[in-house]
Amino acid sequence: MSNARKIRLLKRVLLAILGYTILGVAIVVALFPTAWMFISSLKPPSEIFSVPPTFTVYEPSFSNYLRVLFETNIPRSFYNSLVVSTTTTACVVMISVFAAYAFARLVMKGSKTLSTGMLFGQMMPAVVLLIPLFRMYARFSILDSYEVNIITNIAINLPMAVLTMTAFFRSIPRELDEAAMIDGCNRIQSIFKVLMPVSTAGLITVGIFTFINAWEEFLFASNFVNSTRYLTLAVAIRDFRGQFIIDWGGMMSAAVVIAVPVLLVFLLCNKYFIRGVTSGSVKG
Repeated sequence: MSNARKIRLLKRVLLAILGYTILGVAIVVALFPTAWMFISSLKPPSEIFSVPPTFTVYEPSFSNYLRVLFETNIPRSFYNSLVVSTTTTACVVMISVFAAYAFARLVMKGSKTLSTGMLFGQMMPAVVLLIPLFRMYARFSILDSYEVNIITNIAINLPMAVLTMTAFFRSIPRELDEAAMIDGCNRIQSIFKVLMPVSTAGLITVGIFTFINAWEEFLFASNFVNSTRYLTLAVAIRDFRGQFIIDWGGMMSAAVVIAVPVLLVFLLCNKYFIRGVTSGSVKG
């Protein structure tokens, strides 16, 4: 083997080692908060406040979880978050399908202006919308309700969902739905029988993004809802903070409860999610 080939091989090995080292460090940095959250949820108060802090649990206990599940409003907030997130996801997916079909298949005057308007809506900081939305919801008397969270989450997630589904529909040949309409389908039937089955990866991608965003939304939910009857998990977790002390064990246990549904949704739909993201990045 010549010296030039040895040098090239050595460079490749060093680059591979460097790449895997950077990747390993990134994984550790990304997973450390989650691991620390789970470990702290199993610690009794004596270990949580130990100095220096330890990564090991010497006396693991599920008392924090039992207290969160049976002595707090977390179960009710879990139900509220589930109602808001699932309803928002279903509405966003259905509305985005019809809107994306209009952008991708119909010739409409002002469609480019509408697309640009949706992008501007995505770029606007959420805090700017807080006061106008609060005044509007107060005028319609829908503060402190499921509707206020659902409507807000739909408005937040719909622009990106429409743009994503538009890219998927534009990547599908027009001949497919035209052939379906020749066979007797109307436009609605062609959407449900042709376009949606072909765009499964896009639908699942939009659904996952919408569900996660609605599940974790805090800013609007904390300002538009005050009663525990409609409080979502992202807001309810702040109840573990008192005036003089923070219940770290309860807060970490509640955080684990919040993270589990999102993790399950992502793990179950991971294959479709990756396919949808990669397809959306090269199509449209």
